[in-house]
Amino acid sequence: MLVRWAPAVVVLALTAAALSRYGVRVSDMARFCGYVVACLAVPGTLLVRALYRGDRSRGEELALGLALGYALEVFAYVAGRAVGAPLLVLAWPVATYAAFLLVPRLRRHWRSAPATARSPIWWSWSLALVVAYLVVWSAVNFFRTQALTWPALGASYPDMPLHLAFIGELRHHVPPTMPIVAGEPLPYHWFVYAHYAAASWVTGVEPLVLLFRLGMLPMIAALVVLLGMAARRVIGSRAGALIALAAVFLVAAPNLYIGSAGGALVWKPVQSWSSPTQTFGALLFVPVFLLLSDLLENRRLPENGRRNPREWLLLGVFLAAVMGAKATYLPLLTAGLAAVAVAGSVRRRRPHGPALVALGMSAACLLYAQFVLYGGVRGGTTAAPLSLMRVTWGGVVGDGRPLGGPLTTVLGLTLLCVLSGAVAWCGTLGLLSRPRALTRPSVVLTLGMSLAGLAVALCFGHPGLSEIYFLQAPYPYLAIVSVYGLVTVVRRSGTSPLPIVCAAGAGAVAAYCIRILCDVRVPLPDGEPLRVLALPYAALLVFVALTAVALAAARRGALRSFALTLVVTSAFATPAAWFTRVLPVTYKTPAPSPTPSTR
Repeated sequence: MLVRWAPAVVVLALTAAALSRYGVRVSDMARFCGYVVACLAVPGTLLVRALYRGDRSRGEELALGLALGYALEVFAYVAGRAVGAPLLVLAWPVATYAAFLLVPRLRRHWRSAPATARSPIWWSWSLALVVAYLVVWSAVNFFRTQALTWPALGASYPDMPLHLAFIGELRHHVPPTMPIVAGEPLPYHWFVYAHYAAASWVTGVEPLVLLFRLGMLPMIAALVVLLGMAARRVIGSRAGALIALAAVFLVAAPNLYIGSAGGALVWKPVQSWSSPTQTFGALLFVPVFLLLSDLLENRRLPENGRRNPREWLLLGVFLAAVMGAKATYLPLLTAGLAAVAVAGSVRRRRPHGPALVALGMSAACLLYAQFVLYGGVRGGTTAAPLSLMRVTWGGVVGDGRPLGGPLTTVLGLTLLCVLSGAVAWCGTLGLLSRPRALTRPSVVLTLGMSLAGLAVALCFGHPGLSEIYFLQAPYPYLAIVSVYGLVTVVRRSGTSPLPIVCAAGAGAVAAYCIRILCDVRVPLPDGEPLRVLALPYAALLVFVALTAVALAAARRGALRSFALTLVVTSAFATPAAWFTRVLPVTYKTPAPSPTPSTR
């Protein structure tokens, strides 16, 4: 028992040490941890056990319960705050405990079902290491530079005071209004601020401490576990799922320039302290993906061949939560489900019923969000083809101004950015070795969402470059599908592990060498010709072509040569992780030595 709990204990100890080092009092940690466990995770887990019979481990069950707890907490708090009683948010966990204690049929859910899988110890430690890395990443990138006290607090990341104002607004008003314009409705995805407000009311922890230190950590941990669960569902193995997790949190598009240009050449990670709405939305969307994978692929159907309607109810709850958690997810999901419905109808030669039902639910939530929750506003988003690329150009040439020159120059930069993404996720082509895998609903859903995200990012513009979030939202699932393709083609080709490791190493080394030898620096120095921007990417394509020719000449077999070429190409994205994921590039200036927070 102690051995199985060891990974969680180590992560908790590391987290407590990091929080203590950066100014959080033990009493605040204890109260917040108690709230998350007693008022979110445990009652949410009880409901998950009663509503969802999916294959999962106890850790995955707890992560699903925490996600459901967040969703129900937001709904309960909005209702309680609207009638002037914010502490009524505690009614839902109290009612859940009472129901599962008093109703005989529900009492059995206090224990995990006998069929609940037990994770191998190596898998538990792997997840713990990923979470530990993200805790250290948070401490180095955010805690170290974002102080809790004045005067250093005044130099916080620019968006943080606005987030804090939103929390203050949700602590005192529902429906919320703009904190900077009295009486003006707040047309924003504000559900995460309702969570912070509820946690502040119940625990007494200051919103500042929740926003800058505590609130995001349980979300990040649950996000890791649930993405691992989603990867295992798609790929079918824990080893492949671990590679997919590494791809989600470490792999980035290969920026082969020296220096930082920003815009489309910088991929943001799925988790973000500077955008709590992104992390909250990402967490709540994973259960949507998991449920849809089960419902659309007819996994574990009961003897009567029909799905439990409670799973559809659970899907509706999560869709409603995603609706107000992050606005980017529902449009992409609707596009992805439309692709699933069309592909399924063509393949079956009859309407794909579950896909059409899910599409209707997603479209209904999208319309409600756009015209009721967000009041029909555009939020600054306009139809502006290649706006993101024009802004990216300003960073490449160094003047910071959007490109106003020839369209061919913009299209050339667009091609380079799309090529970067294609290199990172080219493993998806491995599914061509098993065409039936390409028609799986989870794969079609992911590809549909990804293409829709790319289309939105290229066709629309926003003053704050928020169109990037349409690229950011689907990429964890694209990473999973890409690894699924690599695993599929490697298995079918019968390639042994040693050539795979050598191919991956060769690709990573080649990426470093091309970056250094080409020595293309951005912003471009004065007088540097624009054509040099294409040089490193041309070198990349030449290297990949030479690799494919060499493997073919060695007569390794067509499928094996294809598999090794995909591994080499995918490995080009690995070094980019060092510059955009591991190194602390988001917040550069350390804050003064922290002191314990005051209240």
